[in-house]
Amino acid sequence: MPLRESIKVFRKLLPYITRNWKWLLLALLLMLISNQLATLIPLLMKRVIDEAIANKEFNLLIILSIAILLLTIGTGVLSGSGRYLGAIFAQRVVYEIRLRAFRSILSKSFAFFDKMPTGQIVARVSSDVDRVAEFLTRPLMGFTNALLLSVLAVIAMLSINLELTVVTLLVLLPIALNFYFYGKRVGPLYLSLRQQYGVLASVINNNLMGIRTVKYLAVEEHEVEKFRKENNKWLNLALKLFKVQALHRPMSTLIIGLGVVIIITIGFLNIVEGRLTVGGLWAFISYMFMLLWPMRIAGFFITAFQRAMSACHRVFTVIEAKEDVEEEGGLIELKNVKGEIVFENVWFSYDGKHYVLKDINLRIRPGEKVAIVGPTGSGKSTLIRLIPRFYEVNKGRILIDGCDIRKIKLESLRRNIAIVPQEPFIFATTVKENIAVSKPDASMDEIVKAAKLARIHDFIESLPKGYNTLVGEYGVTLSGGQKQRIEIARAFLVDPPILILDDPTSNLDAETEREIVKDLRELMKGRTTIIVSQRLPLVLEADRIIVLDEGRIVEEGTHEELVRRKGAYWKLFKDQIEAYESWVKELLIVEEGENA
Repeated sequence: MPLRESIKVFRKLLPYITRNWKWLLLALLLMLISNQLATLIPLLMKRVIDEAIANKEFNLLIILSIAILLLTIGTGVLSGSGRYLGAIFAQRVVYEIRLRAFRSILSKSFAFFDKMPTGQIVARVSSDVDRVAEFLTRPLMGFTNALLLSVLAVIAMLSINLELTVVTLLVLLPIALNFYFYGKRVGPLYLSLRQQYGVLASVINNNLMGIRTVKYLAVEEHEVEKFRKENNKWLNLALKLFKVQALHRPMSTLIIGLGVVIIITIGFLNIVEGRLTVGGLWAFISYMFMLLWPMRIAGFFITAFQRAMSACHRVFTVIEAKEDVEEEGGLIELKNVKGEIVFENVWFSYDGKHYVLKDINLRIRPGEKVAIVGPTGSGKSTLIRLIPRFYEVNKGRILIDGCDIRKIKLESLRRNIAIVPQEPFIFATTVKENIAVSKPDASMDEIVKAAKLARIHDFIESLPKGYNTLVGEYGVTLSGGQKQRIEIARAFLVDPPILILDDPTSNLDAETEREIVKDLRELMKGRTTIIVSQRLPLVLEADRIIVLDEGRIVEEGTHEELVRRKGAYWKLFKDQIEAYESWVKELLIVEEGENA
């Protein structure tokens, strides 16, 4: 990132810095006092050389030595305290940034996650924020300290010899220019390097999350090759950066060395002419090195600054990413929800060009169970994701109990809707906390009641620590049916007026599916329920069936009505319907035989 752009990004940090100004001010104050003490040491050394040693005054030497020792100790204590307060300041700033970034991520709509890979997001909230913390803790405080010291050093140098001070400042000019051009070159390289790091993190994250798929497809070498290519890009960028650094540092050292030689030569001539003492030259050179220290670390500061601002820019792109689903002022809370859902001329597109849903008009009555079916890509899942406003409609509107959902607070809207997904997500924590995630303040009695309704209480009680048993990451220690029952328990715990079932039985075997359908039947009682499924047993639980095809409603009716029409619904479920009817006939024959 160019230096000018880095400065623009730094301005975005200023609100966080100003909110913690007290810690920064205390740190700078201690550094200032420490540096003031440090600049007194060369003046005392001047007296040691010009007075104590030259005049062989041993008592004065002892006094000055003790004074130098005390100043050195004081400088160290104050400097260390300043660095500690500076670290507190930096960590408080980063704490706010990380918290805001995390809160911002959780507030994003699904569209944000559709565009940005998980690995990139993780890298920005973790390693990029850590990069900012490192910069604020060390380079920023260190360089600020060096600047304070350099100002005091220049004042001391002016008090010793004006001519030498002017020459010293002229010598520093090419050093400053060298650092400036160095910063312009390394900035873009650091930004590219951070972006490529995010790509690497994304590849690693995808493979870790999909490790079982990678293994059973035996594509390990393919994934390694993919990673090798991205890793190679990172290596090339890193080598370019190191090349620039390798050229810069010797050049800086050469210029500084030449400057020191010039100062010593001019200082010697001043001593010969009687305008400067040996102690004065020693003190001046000491101050010159104090001044050269910030110039020497300026390159490191510019490098660290641009690296940190590149990382900071990536963090702020997450924080400042435009919200696809925005909340306006004056929004209402849903109360006493009956559960009527109405779609009025709804159109939706993910990219703004190709519509996935087209002119959807649908009214779902309070307490009604409606199944949404259709071939793959017909828009079923998209339709139900619009109800909690995971995405914003492009045209038309959706109403709940006659109120446009865009006029309802998001938290209130989603609190009145429970979703049982196709693939339940299980957190790497206890069973109790996994159920209570839908209602964090739930009592233990409420959690147990929800588990019993979901028919998973007995299983939980059989675990080593019952409800306090830890489940593995993504619930690897649980079966598909057990994960789904935990998801059902979450819904029971919330007790919402509106329930969405997003194909929750598609990944289950037939026996488990029948058991889960029984549990869902209990969950659906008294609630407005929308069922998305390709499995007939769950679809048959609906009072009404809506058939989607290419984003439009093409059929509507009960199961019996749609079967008689022999239309889109019949074609979609023909094999399942015939198998189901055959199973029912066999069941009736068995029952008749038992009755006879």
